[in-house]
Amino acid sequence: MGENTAVKWILFFFFPALFIYGLLHVYSSKPAQAKRTKDLTAQEEAGRKVYNKFCVGCHGVNGDGQSEAAKFFKDKPPNFHTAVFRWKSTPEGTLPTDEDLMRVLDWGIPQTPMPSFKLVPEVQKRAVIAYIKTFSDRWKKEEPGVSVYGSIKKPADFGSPELVQRGKELYAQNCTACHGEQGKGDGPVAMTLPVPPTDLTYPVRSAGPDPEDTFRVLTVGLEGSPMPAFGHLSERDRWALVSYIAYLMNKDK
Repeated sequence: MGENTAVKWILFFFFPALFIYGLLHVYSSKPAQAKRTKDLTAQEEAGRKVYNKFCVGCHGVNGDGQSEAAKFFKDKPPNFHTAVFRWKSTPEGTLPTDEDLMRVLDWGIPQTPMPSFKLVPEVQKRAVIAYIKTFSDRWKKEEPGVSVYGSIKKPADFGSPELVQRGKELYAQNCTACHGEQGKGDGPVAMTLPVPPTDLTYPVRSAGPDPEDTFRVLTVGLEGSPMPAFGHLSERDRWALVSYIAYLMNKDK
């Protein structure tokens, strides 16, 4: 791995976490702790301890996103009591899969204060996922939705001039109002939205590192945000949009 690549990943993985931890210590050398308020399984109790170590400062002692640090964030932490998660692969109105939650922990959410926890052992991440589920009774009553990842198949001509051109046309019709003509998240209505539009030119994709991740967002939307599902577009047209979004991200490199 080259030196520039190593530096890029160090910045991506560690700086957001350092910022958040530093912000917490502005308020207290010992942040508040999520208390054991109900009977927990051994895994959930282990997850509570992980939550207190890494999550409580932003997501709050009650898991409702009402923390001191969150006051500084335009893109607010989710309220785990509603069990509405934006970055998932299941249809609107359904719960995410455990792998959806693990993907967020591993990748983080670039362009937001949510850092990557890729270097945290998987057993701890599985435990904190189990603990997060204790905040909402939806997890006792509902099954997760069906992930769209199993049906995603990238076309052989992904990124071709034909698909990029078609994607450019679709982008002008569907995306510029929020994401702007050049994809920088500065469209004419961007400032009025409760959740900032993604800067599509940013070198690290918020949805995930692969084209399939962007396609997933176009297919199911981002629940709890202004980003809708593009089910009115054919699969081919959604891949055309993904091709154009990839072009926007890479055109100045």
